[in-house]
Amino acid sequence: MKTIRRLGRALLVSGLSAVLVAGAMTAAAPRAEALPPILLCGPTFLWICSGPGGPDVLFPGTICERRIFERQTGLTCVPFTG
Repeated sequence: MKTIRRLGRALLVSGLSAVLVAGAMTAAAPRAEALPPILLCGPTFLWICSGPGGPDVLFPGTICERRIFERQTGLTCVPFTG
């Protein structure tokens, strides 16, 4: 009976020690940072871009080129379906 108690106590102490070590390792680990997504610009589309009070502009380009064009001009572009 004493052997079983000693074994149980040893397992409890070693289990708690393992939990404490794992917690300390997690707390001391460097902060994880996500990598930026890989941009898939895709094929060239025809976009119609417009802004407040201005004329519509047709713009051929990829999704990445459209984003750059929107930043530079302040226009908003949507796919041309006409």
